[in-house]
This record gives sequence, C-alpha cells and structure tokens, in this order.
Amino acid sequence: MEHPWKSRAQRLRWGLGVASCTAVVALAVAWIGGATASTPSQVPGGDAAAPASAEAEPARAPAADPTTGPAPVAGTGRDPLTPSELDRARTAALAAPLAGATDVNGAAGPEYLSFELVETKDANAPRRAAVYLYDYTADKLVKQVVNLKTGAVEGTFAAARRQPPPSDREVAKAVELFLADGLSADFRSRYQKVTGKAFTSPDQLEITGSTYVARPADTGADKCGEHRCVQFITQVPNGPYIDITDIVVDLSGRTVARLR
Repeated sequence: MEHPWKSRAQRLRWGLGVASCTAVVALAVAWIGGATASTPSQVPGGDAAAPASAEAEPARAPAADPTTGPAPVAGTGRDPLTPSELDRARTAALAAPLAGATDVNGAAGPEYLSFELVETKDANAPRRAAVYLYDYTADKLVKQVVNLKTGAVEGTFAAARRQPPPSDREVAKAVELFLADGLSADFRSRYQKVTGKAFTSPDQLEITGSTYVARPADTGADKCGEHRCVQFITQVPNGPYIDITDIVVDLSGRTVARLR
C-alpha cells in the first residue's frame, strides 16, 4: 500500500513540475485589474507586457553552444534574451528606485525572481525585457519593463497577493528558518532514523520549494498569499523522501507553522 504522505509528496512534486507552465496563465490573470503602475501601463511602441513564468530557480538566458562561437550581445525580434541583455535588464531593474523595498534577507532592494522578453507585434519596436522582483517591505510582486537598447526602465508595476514560484535564495532562507525552529526536531529525528546519521546541514538533502497560498480551512498559515510563504519536498539523495509538506515557512513574517 502506498503511504498517504508519499502520494501527497508526489502530487506536490508534479505540481512543481508544471509550475513554470501554469505561472504564465496565473500571472496573466493576476496583472489584469490587480496591478498598480507608477508609470504608464502601456509600453510605448508595443503591446501590454505579459507576465513572466517566474521559476523556483532564477531564470537565465540559454547557454551558448561553444561550437557556434560567442553569444551575440543582442538578439533580434522574438529571439530569447542573450546573456548580455539579461545582465543589462536585471542591473537596470534592480537599480531603479523602489522606496523602502527589501529582499528576502532584509537587505535594501527587492528580491530578483525571473525575467522574460516582452513580445510585440510592432516589428520596429525596440526589444524590451520584463524583470520580476518581490518587495518584502510592501509584500508585492513588482514588474520592471526595461528597454534593452537604452537600458532605461520604462514601466514599473506592482501587485499584492501575487505569488510566483520562489527563487533559490528564497528556498534557502526558508530552509534556514525551518531548521532554526523547534518544529524541525521531528524532521531531524526522522532523518536519523532513515539514514542512521545525524542531520547537520541542508547539503544532506535534495530540496524542492514551492510557494504556498492559504486555503480557507488552514490554520497556522492563514497569512500565506498576502505574505510570501514556502513549503518543501525533501529527499535523501538517491534515498527516501522525508515528508514535511505540512510545514510552511512565512518568509514575510519570519514564522514557521505546521498545517492542521
């Protein structure tokens, strides 16, 4: 008989596997009627920017094939962003003023999540990138639209209660908070039972994180959705899963809860 927790973990892993696909649809709905703009909501010379597929690992432009020579500095049309374009867009987005914004570690400036090319039907429009950030002070998802030719930020948009998948930095912080909390004692005990070794470091696990939004019946994590929250799937490398999918870390509130 399959253990209930294992089925739950497998279902969650499947959900994470399709997160990058569903995030586009979810965020597209999210920005309609939910976002606020500090600059015009329409990008000059193009269509309204579509939201990104924010991924658990910060997205990067595809690596260049070494047999084809160095990657071009700039792409054309609907080509994927080149590494140079991504660097320029990310630098410009993070440098743009966002009063009081903080990242997942509490440092000044928002948390970088992901990027995408802003597509347009106008063949003469300059290439633009949408860079997605999270402001932990305001608990808002922020989109910066960057003109890749000039390096200028042409639009800044913010929306509350929009929770794309977490970055690696966010997952690492959530794990750190969990392991420092008393609720991790049971996990440590189970780890030692299944491996015969004491748990001393997150390096002893393969960890997959996903954002969590509270459901009506939830207790202990009712702010999730308004706050940025993460839960995990944990596996011993080449070994068993250790189910802690009932644990949710509230990164905004710096709290750890067990769903009941």
